[in-house]
Amino acid sequence: MSNLKVEIKAENDETILNLIGRIDEDADLTPILGVKDKNLHINFDAVEMINSCGIREWINMLSELTGSITYSHCPQAVIEQINMVHGFIKPGIKVESFYAPYYEESSDDVKMMLIKTSDVVDNKAPVMKSDEGEELEFDAIEAQYFQFIKQMK
Repeated sequence: MSNLKVEIKAENDETILNLIGRIDEDADLTPILGVKDKNLHINFDAVEMINSCGIREWINMLSELTGSITYSHCPQAVIEQINMVHGFIKPGIKVESFYAPYYEESSDDVKMMLIKTSDVVDNKAPVMKSDEGEELEFDAIEAQYFQFIKQMK
């Protein structure tokens, strides 16, 4: 049984695919292949995990898709895989937004902050603040974490 649910919603000139659950060996990606729209927006916000089998299936699925594809709300696990695995994004795929780790000193905690890819300039993490106004510290190596941005050019 698939641990991945795909919610499909047509909106304006694109089809939004909300992925919910796990992208693994049991993930059923056929609903994505059934979408005939040429503009796909894939929202990873509710993806809990992705493993090597899921990555393999994802790359195979991508080879069958044509048209414009946009990824959004990519969790850290997805960004790490995009950076490590050739083919997780292919030419023409844009990453619109993603989560990145930021350290909050007052709580000694790491918070995942949603970043627009366009806000990353010269491999520098954008300044982020906590709800209380405290400036947060980017908690990864910028050149490594933002490596995927070069792949999109």
